[in-house]
Amino acid sequence: MSAQHIQRAYSFACLQCGHGWESTYDIDVTVDEHARIVAVYHLGDERTPSPLQSPQCPACESHKIRIMRPGRVASAHLHEI
Repeated sequence: MSAQHIQRAYSFACLQCGHGWESTYDIDVTVDEHARIVAVYHLGDERTPSPLQSPQCPACESHKIRIMRPGRVASAHLHEI
C-alpha cells in the first residue's frame, strides 16, 4: 500500500447568497490492496468530506457552490468598490 500527503487549496463562491471563501486541505492519498485510490481530507485538525463532492456554504448552508482555483475569492475582494 502506497501513501502520499498533499495539500490543495480551493476558492468557493455560493451562488445562493454570494458568500465567498477559500480553504486549504491536507489530503492523505493511499492505494489499497485492490488498487483503489482512497483520499482522506482534513481541514485543520478535523477530518472533512471532500469539498469537491458536496460543498456547502458556511453562511447559508446552500449546496449551489462554484469551485474555483485558489486566489479567486481574494482577487474578487480587491476589485470591490
